Amino acid sequence: MKSIIFLISTAIAAAYASKLVSIPFTAVGRKSLKAAASGRKKLGTIVSVPLENIDLAYLIDISIGTPPQLFTLLLDTGSSSTWVPIQACGRYCGYPKHSLVPSNSSTFNTDKMLFSIRYGEGFSRGYYAKDTMTINGVSVPQVNFAVSDYNDGDLTINGADGIFALGPDKLSVYNNPEQKVIPTFVTTMFEEGIIDNNVFSVYFQPIDRVSEQNRINGEIVFGGVFPSGSVEDRHIVGDISYAPTTEKEEFKDYWAIDIDSISVGDYTATYEKKIAAMVDTGSTLVFLPREIISHVFDGVEGLRRDFSGQYIVPCHSPNLPNISITMNNVTLTITPENYVITSGLLSYSSESCYTYLQDSPSFVDAILGYGFLQQYVSVYDNENKRIGFAERATIQ
Repeated sequence: MKSIIFLISTAIAAAYASKLVSIPFTAVGRKSLKAAASGRKKLGTIVSVPLENIDLAYLIDISIGTPPQLFTLLLDTGSSSTWVPIQACGRYCGYPKHSLVPSNSSTFNTDKMLFSIRYGEGFSRGYYAKDTMTINGVSVPQVNFAVSDYNDGDLTINGADGIFALGPDKLSVYNNPEQKVIPTFVTTMFEEGIIDNNVFSVYFQPIDRVSEQNRINGEIVFGGVFPSGSVEDRHIVGDISYAPTTEKEEFKDYWAIDIDSISVGDYTATYEKKIAAMVDTGSTLVFLPREIISHVFDGVEGLRRDFSGQYIVPCHSPNLPNISITMNNVTLTITPENYVITSGLLSYSSESCYTYLQDSPSFVDAILGYGFLQQYVSVYDNENKRIGFAERATIQ
């Protein structure tokens, strides 16, 4: 599953405003993870349901089968195979809160094609199946997913039973021995005519640390971008800027884009060959090239690293710079206010703070995870092979 190290360690397209399925997120403290109210709001063809922000990532509630069996899954654009644990898994899956009983569903079917996946750290294995998948009353028939009978169980620590995967379909060939392309949930919605466009958009925002109450603090829209509405309802400030997905061989099957340059204060690294950045809702941290991280923390008094290599800085250091990432002639900036973690589950102390920043691992140039995505609305366009970003509005 998503590694605990990964978890801690230009106009809006009006054509997408037809059939949409919209699912908002509710922020809850880690010690109070529970299903939020089941009431939903409808706006035209939009359907909304509360979800959970656990500081590390976002969770989505779904159900599988007829009658439905409930699961809480980690929302992950960095993989393409949704999976849930089977009931008999038990200690081999970390004793998840929810597990699948295939025999209890009249619509479950499988040919037992093997499933296996490895993440940065962690794994899951089992077999593929199909069944009806329902999200807030929207039922999608014969959705592909995997039934896990063995995984490392890390997700259960954070309240998730498995993974809700929304990576590009082609990424799934690495998860089965027959190298079949297996459609994701959003592709199946599109093929069934439930949504008009094979596109989804994600809105994150930090938890309100003053109230620490359950509230709507994020949302996913299946079928397009966030719809226009009143100023009070808007999710986006300004326009959406798009970048094509990378053509780099090792990353072309991921949600990944090419970075032209990264600036840290007065320093700018320009990449003639460009570097690829994965856009991954399932990773908490922002992984950047080591030279960039070195310039970010250069001159920061009191800098240190913990036993796992996470950077710790004085919470209100005046020497921390902005980081600007340029892609396809669009520059997105993250500020110290966004990458220094001053409160919540990942907070360190009142004076010293963890950051969302980390050196990129050897197998990837950069990863834009939760720490970056909570500042921007992100749009994942399967049809036009591009990813869009827009400044997010704050929704109270």
